[in-house]
Amino acid sequence: MDFFESQARAHRKTRWLLVYFVLAVLGIIATLQGLAAFAMHEALTDMGLLGMVSAGVIVVVALGALYRIAELSRGGGVVAEMLGGRQIAPHTTDLREVQLRNVVEEMALASGVPVPDIYVLDDERAINAFAAGNTAGDAVVAVTRGTLDQLNRDQLQGVVAHEFSHILNGDMRLNLRLMGVLNGILLLAILGRIVFEIGARFGGSARSDRDGKNAQIPIFAIGAALWLVGSVGVFFAKLIKAAVSRQREFLADASAVQFTRNPDGIAGALWKIGKEGSRLQSARADEASHLFFGNGLGESFLALFATHPPLDERIRAIAPGFDPARLAASPPSIEAATRPALNNLATVGAMLAALPAFVREGARETASAVPLIYALLLSRDAATRERQLAGIELNDAERAEVARDLGRSGEITDALAMMDLCLPALRKLSEPQYRAFRENVRRLIACDGEVDLFEFVLHQALVRHVDHFFTKSVGPIVRYRSPLPLLPDIATVLSALAWFSDGESAARDAAFSAGVAALLLKPDAFPMRRAEACDFPAVEAALERMAEADPATKRKILNACAAAVRHDGVIHPREAALLRAVADVLGCPLPA
Repeated sequence: MDFFESQARAHRKTRWLLVYFVLAVLGIIATLQGLAAFAMHEALTDMGLLGMVSAGVIVVVALGALYRIAELSRGGGVVAEMLGGRQIAPHTTDLREVQLRNVVEEMALASGVPVPDIYVLDDERAINAFAAGNTAGDAVVAVTRGTLDQLNRDQLQGVVAHEFSHILNGDMRLNLRLMGVLNGILLLAILGRIVFEIGARFGGSARSDRDGKNAQIPIFAIGAALWLVGSVGVFFAKLIKAAVSRQREFLADASAVQFTRNPDGIAGALWKIGKEGSRLQSARADEASHLFFGNGLGESFLALFATHPPLDERIRAIAPGFDPARLAASPPSIEAATRPALNNLATVGAMLAALPAFVREGARETASAVPLIYALLLSRDAATRERQLAGIELNDAERAEVARDLGRSGEITDALAMMDLCLPALRKLSEPQYRAFRENVRRLIACDGEVDLFEFVLHQALVRHVDHFFTKSVGPIVRYRSPLPLLPDIATVLSALAWFSDGESAARDAAFSAGVAALLLKPDAFPMRRAEACDFPAVEAALERMAEADPATKRKILNACAAAVRHDGVIHPREAALLRAVADVLGCPLPA
């Protein structure tokens, strides 16, 4: 999967969304202009009337869109709760929810995105799922109760992999933008319905005016006009959702097979949807119909409005030889948390299984995740550790927990995997709690006057995937469309990667040269020199500027970094950790 091409594709679709939106607004204005001209006996081309109609429509549509966009800016949890979702408790005893959580955690680490919050739609017995969010940092994955009850682990993994592909392909943000702008288009239809209901409620007691005419007629006329205009918005809304959604479902299916290397898993889930159904009962399912794994509404009488391709086409595209007879007729069993697989999921499964139980369970609760992070940031030198502990604000109970976790921190086999599991719990801190946590982290890192690799990676993960959850900051603005202005920054990052490649200067030179060569620049015209040491503050500043590059430039930079890491055929753990942090800042998830 070319992540940067997926980003570019999502940007292009966003531009088309704007075009569709403008056409929809123009259609609404034209319809309302015609009705107003007819009612007021004015010429259809009356510019004064056109100006008033246009201004009114634009104000109503803009207010409706901005309201919904502001509401959705809080993240994917808003959508899940809107549809009746319940967030899975960290220590749920429901075995099917435990299996879902294990599958989601495996998929997150295997795809390189933060572990998302997980929701279950308890009242929905059909088979369906969705992912929603503005960024990977505020994403959620939600499934219906029917999905948990009717799919086996392979099929559930296929569905979850499909939703993760939407996260990776940049579809989530586009989907929420679509929900926002369509709310503006549909607002006139909603207003028309409200006016009709008002007219119906008070119609029985309406008085006649002095001419003997029923005073309720204008109310019904206004309601009818708004409904007619709103129906134009509904038409365009369905058309836009269908145009944006259908092909992305094929792409997400194919990406899910890439993740799992098991086409029968997702094909089996699609086959069971055809047998059991995927229609949701929520009254607000129509608003989010373009998010779902399967068609969450009734079948459209026009294929033009279908948000999902036919199930048989999706199955043939990913598993031409799929045989439903291979599916067990008995209810799906609940399988182990981790097990062997054919791809990166096997590595992740082994990684999670190697983590001690106190890490796997403690990372999911805010009260225990915070001390785990503190314990890993504490120095192994007793004097430095005492200075660190004296410099942070903790109550007696928190100090006791940190001391306990420090004593068993030697059992933690993979600090970065533990960090990934902790991120959802950190997002559940209150704002004052998170501010205190971030200040303590800053002091722990700064106490010894230097930054090590774990501290750097942790800081970048917090900035990218947790800080945003509290600050709601916008992403970086594109300022660079070529690697040339960024060459000093690229040299800084390549030098840091080379520093961790090997202890010999010649090996570091070779790694640096391999990265420079991958940029495909003329060496004499653009000379680059390796720095003699890894300076993490300089690396952070360089990455902040690189984050403002366009996707094509980011691809070139990341290819150069990957070339530096793999130049000798051996990827050292510290190289991999730093490369992962670089990729994360560039907006490209890198598997654990």
